[in-house]
Amino acid sequence: MSLRLKTILGVALIEAILLAILLTLTLNYLETTNYQGLNQRASSTTQLFASTVKNAVLSFDLATVDSFTQELLHNSDIMYVAVLGDNGRVLSSAGNLPESFNTAILEMNAQSVTDGLYDVRATISESGIEFGSVWIGFDLTGLLSQIKDAKNWSMLIVLGEMLLVALFSYLLGSYLTQRLSELKNAADTIASGERDVHISTHGKDELASVAAAFSNMIQALRDSENKTATYQKRLEEANQTLESKVARRTADLVRSNDQLREINHQLKQTQEKLVESEKMASIGTMAAGVAHEINNPIGAVKSNLKMCQEYLGTYQKWTDIAERVIHQSEPLETLTHWKKRHYADDLYDDFSDSLADANDCVQRVINIVSALQQYSSYSQQTRQHFQSIEIFTVIDEALNTLSPPTSLKISIAANVYQLPPVMGRYEELVMLFKEVLKNALQACERGNPDVAHRIDVEGENKGDSCTITVKDSGPGLPRDQAHRVYDPFFTTLPVGQGMGLGLTYVYDIVRHHQGEIQLTSSTHGTTAAITLLCQTDDAAENHAS
Repeated sequence: MSLRLKTILGVALIEAILLAILLTLTLNYLETTNYQGLNQRASSTTQLFASTVKNAVLSFDLATVDSFTQELLHNSDIMYVAVLGDNGRVLSSAGNLPESFNTAILEMNAQSVTDGLYDVRATISESGIEFGSVWIGFDLTGLLSQIKDAKNWSMLIVLGEMLLVALFSYLLGSYLTQRLSELKNAADTIASGERDVHISTHGKDELASVAAAFSNMIQALRDSENKTATYQKRLEEANQTLESKVARRTADLVRSNDQLREINHQLKQTQEKLVESEKMASIGTMAAGVAHEINNPIGAVKSNLKMCQEYLGTYQKWTDIAERVIHQSEPLETLTHWKKRHYADDLYDDFSDSLADANDCVQRVINIVSALQQYSSYSQQTRQHFQSIEIFTVIDEALNTLSPPTSLKISIAANVYQLPPVMGRYEELVMLFKEVLKNALQACERGNPDVAHRIDVEGENKGDSCTITVKDSGPGLPRDQAHRVYDPFFTTLPVGQGMGLGLTYVYDIVRHHQGEIQLTSSTHGTTAAITLLCQTDDAAENHAS
């Protein structure tokens, strides 16, 4: 749609709306004033005529009533007049009477008239007693015709006004679009690459200002293109110089990249060596622990077996001497003296103790091998069927299996008993807290003997999880060894006093329960914070399936 057509339609629409509002208000006012005047005149005329004929009706003077009726009919807009008695009998009438006089033919007001005849009734009464009624019919055809003519003339005026407005809008749109078309053609010419464009800037209106601004823009565009051409030439010259610089810089970057690649390769080798070193250190620690754990009982077994061999030799000599004494080839004093010098009386007890000690050491070796097999099997097995478990019952059972000394104070906070149930396996959680509490007991035993040591157990509910902290007052972990506490067979105890699998089991159990464990150590003791998932409907369904 063109701007000219938009201007014409826009102005015409505004004018039509305004004229429609004005016409509506005028016609409504005309109808309202005319109908109100007619309603008032009809009511006044009927009441006045009823008052005029009241005495004649009361005295039954029909000649007077008929005279008044004929005289009232002389009004041009009155179609009929009728006077009725109290029994509905017509006393006097004139004009075109209706077929019957009943309330159905009466209209509430002039606006409700549909047949062109406005029927009005008034009662003739005295002292509250009705003696008859007056009926008058007013002709509304003239009034309705005048109102219709007024509407028609109003519509003609509106149409004429709209035609005049459309003509004015057309002239205005033509003037505006002529200047805009000139600007559009100039813009198309510039878009095609031509810069030699001239636009008329005469006039003092806004379009003239736009044309002047457009001319200034064309001149600025010419200047900008000239500058751009100059800059382009300079850039081409500089580009030739830059190409040689870029080639040199590229060669430098290639050499630097090769050097970085070599450094990265060396870093990867160094990292692999460090990882391998850490791995070998863990394997060395494990090998040293296992070797000492096995060598100690094996050495004791070897020593005890050697003693048993010596005891058997002593027993053999005692038997030989005893046989010679029996056969009287040696005196009895020789046997007695030899028995006393070789402690023959203690021979049975020592022999029995050596065998018992050797048996214990063999059992210890069996236990070490069994622990190795159990850890290997435990770390690889899959565990399911979690259930709802109360934390405080697990901690109580773990403490009962440890039997801590009475001199060590163990405090369990009340918030531990208020923790919600967690999802897990009962025997694994008992093992978890048993190992954590055992480490705390061992740390307190290695602490300052002049200090009253204690272990504090606290709990915290975090909504979907809960955290249990076990804090001891021991000497703490060495800073350079804290990162290895979960390694298999790593222990801070003297060789032979611990297997180093406790915290390894703890880490595996916590990981299997989708929890977390964090150790914080200082010279004042070590704190183990264990976070486990609380029981929820979703968690129960997932672990039960």
